[in-house]
Amino acid sequence: MDNTSGAPDNQPPHPTPHRPSMHGFVPHQSGVWPVVAVVLAAGASTRMGAPKALLPWQGQPLASYVVSELLRVPPDQAHHGHDGYVLRLERIVVVVGHRADEVMASVPADPRVTTVVNRDWEAGKSGSVVAGLSGVPVGRHTLVTGVDQPRPASVIQAVVANHMEGTARNDGRLVTIAGALGRRGHPTIFSPLLRDELFGIEEATLGLRAVIVRHEAMVHTFDTGDEMALLNLNTPEQYGAAYELHGRTGN
Repeated sequence: MDNTSGAPDNQPPHPTPHRPSMHGFVPHQSGVWPVVAVVLAAGASTRMGAPKALLPWQGQPLASYVVSELLRVPPDQAHHGHDGYVLRLERIVVVVGHRADEVMASVPADPRVTTVVNRDWEAGKSGSVVAGLSGVPVGRHTLVTGVDQPRPASVIQAVVANHMEGTARNDGRLVTIAGALGRRGHPTIFSPLLRDELFGIEEATLGLRAVIVRHEAMVHTFDTGDEMALLNLNTPEQYGAAYELHGRTGN
């Protein structure tokens, strides 16, 4: 899956900052910050030549691995800093399309996991993001990741914690992007304030990138210290190299 993290890291654009309105936003309750993960697994994987969601990774299909690592993030993780709060990875929404039944069968059964079928998956990734958002309640922070971006739970937990720390400090961020080695990677977490804009993305106008570029001044890139934050499996060559390094037994 192509990078959706906006402009090149060395020369990001600087449009006039615009703070979205509070319309439709439900504040958190008593320091609880709910996060919903949207996993994009609907595409046909044309460049790969085989459905990415079903490729083997650490002894299981990629879709199973990605969701399993998200499930390893504690549903209620206390943070004991001066900005005390509880992070809650409340739900995981898996968007399927191409070979939907097979992909759904590979996803772990868990009360926190739901699947959404994007019947128009051939139209592009933006439609899958919007389909996934239909399973995200109002007022939730939305973590977006692709099934071709396998991340260990430690990376996911670190970027979620950083996003929530910044939010608790009211540091002005609307987006947090996982990164490493001075580069942006995945996953990306969006504030509830961007909900309406996320529902309005279109493939013709660069999808999620347009939202990130529009709010570049309020985007925070968090250095995870882990090169796994940069991994994308788009081609057989990328998959083969990554599998040898990480896909057999882990990094």
